Amino acid sequence: MRVLFLQQQPCMRTLKYAVGLRAARIDLSLGFAFQGQTLSGWYGTGDELFDRWWPLAAEPAGDLERVVEEFRPHLIHSHNLPDSLTVVAQEICDDRVPVVHDVHDLQSLRRTPYEAGFPEPADPLALEKRAIEGSAAVVAVSPEMLEEMEARHAVPDRRLVFANYALGRDLPAVLPPPERRREGRFRIVYQGTLSTNGGHYDLRHIFRTLVAGGVGLDVYPGRPAPEYEELAAATPGMRCHETLPPGKLLEVLPTYDFGWAGFNATLNAAHLDTALPNKAFEYVGCGLPVLTLGHRALARWVAEEGVGVGLAPEDLADLDARLRSLDVPALRQRAAEARRRLTVEANAGRLLDLYDAVT
Repeated sequence: MRVLFLQQQPCMRTLKYAVGLRAARIDLSLGFAFQGQTLSGWYGTGDELFDRWWPLAAEPAGDLERVVEEFRPHLIHSHNLPDSLTVVAQEICDDRVPVVHDVHDLQSLRRTPYEAGFPEPADPLALEKRAIEGSAAVVAVSPEMLEEMEARHAVPDRRLVFANYALGRDLPAVLPPPERRREGRFRIVYQGTLSTNGGHYDLRHIFRTLVAGGVGLDVYPGRPAPEYEELAAATPGMRCHETLPPGKLLEVLPTYDFGWAGFNATLNAAHLDTALPNKAFEYVGCGLPVLTLGHRALARWVAEEGVGVGLAPEDLADLDARLRSLDVPALRQRAAEARRRLTVEANAGRLLDLYDAVT
């Protein structure tokens, strides 16, 4: 089977899918057509997972048509946001090659643009509808996101919920024991995207509140974040570290007590209610219980799996006391027991079943 991945944004899921699919099935040929940078440009590794890769121009139709003629994929797996590459693929293939539309974010749930360095489409909501309704199948990151899609659009019968699972190959082989001595404050870690635009990754107020609540906070930005370095310098108890490569980061995470996955819901609460971000699965993969706020999908997931706590805003004012009320060793134990099940490799067979169905 030949699978062509399309990607415009810096999409970790493409890298993860390639690892999981390679581990699950050997008779695959994977192609990668992209705008911007290759996977190695974003993550330092990944291009070697693909048999072929092609850059696409800002107006990608001509390039993509040549890629399809050359690679002859059995299906195209296209990632959003934005939804434009999926629609271009639909128009080029005209039902000759099934297109799977992978939905990380619904534009109709957002009040801020997608921060990927590409211009916003003229009519993003119409584009969203065309991408979803014109595809042979859709993949969503959470049941909540699929419900929102179904409320807005005629979703194809073939659909799959595939979370942002961790990569099992990169997880630490051995974790610290669940019951271990701790001195001083609880140590919370945040890793990933940060912004200062008032959107859901603008976490400056939340970080100040966490530290004021009596915990220590270490931040590992996905990209350099000078504003957060300045915040840490002015906020005792908070440290902002240099950006680490993914493998090194996963070596560091197990040294902390909790992983933070609570976001700024001022503008994008509806989007956050559907999100199950990469970092939550990576925290669990490293044996860390997850702390989140009232984001519907995340709070449901940590409760169902028993791997974390959904906090109320009032809990943050005295977070130290709230965390002392928890059975932290039991949370760590459940994370350790669940972590291998919550990986791409453990779930890749479900994606292959979808591929088989659409081809």
